[in-house]
Amino acid sequence: MSTVAQGGVAVTAIAFLHTALMRIIPYAIIAVPLLVLDLIWGVRAARHRNEQVRFSRAFRRTMAKTFDYVAWLIISASVGLAFEARWLEWLILGLVMGNEFISIIGNYLETKGIEFSWVSFYRWVFRAGAEKIGTTMESAEAEGIIKPKRERDEKGRFIKKS
Repeated sequence: MSTVAQGGVAVTAIAFLHTALMRIIPYAIIAVPLLVLDLIWGVRAARHRNEQVRFSRAFRRTMAKTFDYVAWLIISASVGLAFEARWLEWLILGLVMGNEFISIIGNYLETKGIEFSWVSFYRWVFRAGAEKIGTTMESAEAEGIIKPKRERDEKGRFIKKS
């Protein structure tokens, strides 16, 4: 009797995981370019900061992110399938992939010498709805979203502006 029960549980678990893995294929296709772009712009940003970039370390970090993505993909699909809530799956992956996208944008802007304030950006986005009730964003706050980075001297210290 226990062999039959174990076989039934195994078949159910395999069917559940198969369904979950089939659901993550489109997200995996989206994750691959994110990982490649993160590697490219991460290396460029590190070189821009005059850091030594070793292939082995960059490869190791990319592989770690790949395994993290696979884990998040499986978790999100499993949770979405278990609770029959596709929106929960999208929410989890939106947070994970959105965070990676923000990292890519930050690295890209750093190589261009631009400091991007995400805090100011989010304030601006969420205050856009406040215009409907009569509150608007001040121009001083809007100017703080994108600003050039401070310059550094030969030793990498920030130069004080007078």
